[in-house]
Amino acid sequence: MKIMFSILGEGRGHMTQAIAVKDMVERAGHQVTNVVLGMGQNRQVPSFFSSAMKLPITRIPTLDFSYKDSRKVNLPATLSGIARNIPTYRRGVQTLKAVVRENRPDVIVNFFEPLTGIYALTCRSRPPVVAVAHQFMLGHPDYVRAPGLRLQQFGLKWFVRMVGGASTRVALSLYEAPDLFGKRLTVCPPILRRQLFEMQPAPNGNFVLVYLLNHGYAEQIIRWHEKNPETRLHCFYDKPGAPAESRHDDTLTFHALDGEKFLRMMAECKYVACTAGFESLGEAAYLGKPLFLVPVENHVEQQINAIDAVRAGLGVADTSFNLDRLTELPERLDNAGFHAWLKRADSILLEALERAVHGTPAEPAHVFNLDTGESKIA
Repeated sequence: MKIMFSILGEGRGHMTQAIAVKDMVERAGHQVTNVVLGMGQNRQVPSFFSSAMKLPITRIPTLDFSYKDSRKVNLPATLSGIARNIPTYRRGVQTLKAVVRENRPDVIVNFFEPLTGIYALTCRSRPPVVAVAHQFMLGHPDYVRAPGLRLQQFGLKWFVRMVGGASTRVALSLYEAPDLFGKRLTVCPPILRRQLFEMQPAPNGNFVLVYLLNHGYAEQIIRWHEKNPETRLHCFYDKPGAPAESRHDDTLTFHALDGEKFLRMMAECKYVACTAGFESLGEAAYLGKPLFLVPVENHVEQQINAIDAVRAGLGVADTSFNLDRLTELPERLDNAGFHAWLKRADSILLEALERAVHGTPAEPAHVFNLDTGESKIA
């Protein structure tokens, strides 16, 4: 199959999923022919993503959150920004159509890019679209519900339905749940980068790894660190213009986003403290690293992610980076069940792609073995 990727570029989660899927489908004999990346105007394409794709990247504008103090979601500003940029979004959909006409893919894999959802809903003559994201679990009866936040959850569900509209949906989940074929929804394990499976987690890490979706949270980290200078902290964040590494003092270092470096340090750390992005949850769970979670303020999706992770026994959650609560975490997660679930990711996703294009699963399917690091026929 010739496969086109369309990816939401907010944070790193959807981009790292795309990197993993590119590796997966190429091992199965398919080809990723082109990549479209939807990004807000204030974000930059991370070098780890462009170097991993090794393909030309067409950047389009997309629906993006506005933040207050580079930290919490500003809902009124987000909505007004979306309304103001509608002509720009229309041009983005036109760009998508042009890319599809030029490359003629057999299937489009949409990693939660909103304009691709609008394209799928409004364009009759197009390839099938397979939408991949953990957000599609919101339509599953076994998924968690957040107390209160009814208006926000209603808005999020509407948005998720739009992104996955007229598409086969693959819902990424931390745990197994039944498929809903009547709703064209398949439940799949987290899709994690192959490099992660080559990591050997250190059993006695001596530092805390911090990941911040928005650099405004760095102030909270610094304030806590000033009271607890004996705890070693390594903090990754998405700060425009930040150097690759900035040493605050002997026990606090800030790092620009770097996928390889982040994974390596996650394997070496003792705990992970992060905003509640789904990708970080899956990576830490695989490596057995307990999580301290701080969902982005006013970001209902991250709040639900944190509730789901706590229910799954991955760690604790709070409203700020009060790292005093690290003492509540175990030394290591019991992740044997999670490992068993992850082993099914390749076969489930490849079958979903084949079903979308041909109506039947591929025979045979090549599946990556987490234990041996080899690709084999299922």
